[in-house]
Amino acid sequence: MKKNNILHYTLELIVILGFFVLGITVMTYIFQGVPMDHVFIGFIVFADGVISFTDFCTWKYLTRTKSIQSAVAAVAMVALGLIFVFVGMDPTLFCVLFGAFSIAFSIVRIVTAVINLTRQPLLNGIKIIISITEIVFSILLIIRTMNSLYAHMHFLGIALIVEAFILLVEFMVHRYQGI
Repeated sequence: MKKNNILHYTLELIVILGFFVLGITVMTYIFQGVPMDHVFIGFIVFADGVISFTDFCTWKYLTRTKSIQSAVAAVAMVALGLIFVFVGMDPTLFCVLFGAFSIAFSIVRIVTAVINLTRQPLLNGIKIIISITEIVFSILLIIRTMNSLYAHMHFLGIALIVEAFILLVEFMVHRYQGI
């Protein structure tokens, strides 16, 4: 392994493990039947933002592309997660805010994935599909509020695990190609 690739491999593994651990955490939380609250979801949004920012740094380092919209969305996710954690709010308002911001973040992910579609078609194609599905779940979250929160979080857990698996496949392909 070349010395200049150590940072790239480390960042990629952090992103893969981060998405996998976050997805497993969400799924475990749901399967235990613990009620969802703004603190848990705030920490999930915060962690997703941190991992997304690490993903931005990974691609900036690897391909020298600067996706400013991804960096801004990741920082906004971190800020939104902290707001959810520290500000108690009405569950209906929480669901509307969470759904609206999920739609905005999904749109940013779609734009970024379309821009990078030629570099990694499998990963970016999956990101587009996941983001479009998340928009649908977010619209349901806004309309049905607490009734669809568990469905939205269930989808989010599965999506994070799927994305981690696809990232692992991409990592293995690029690692053994010497890229």
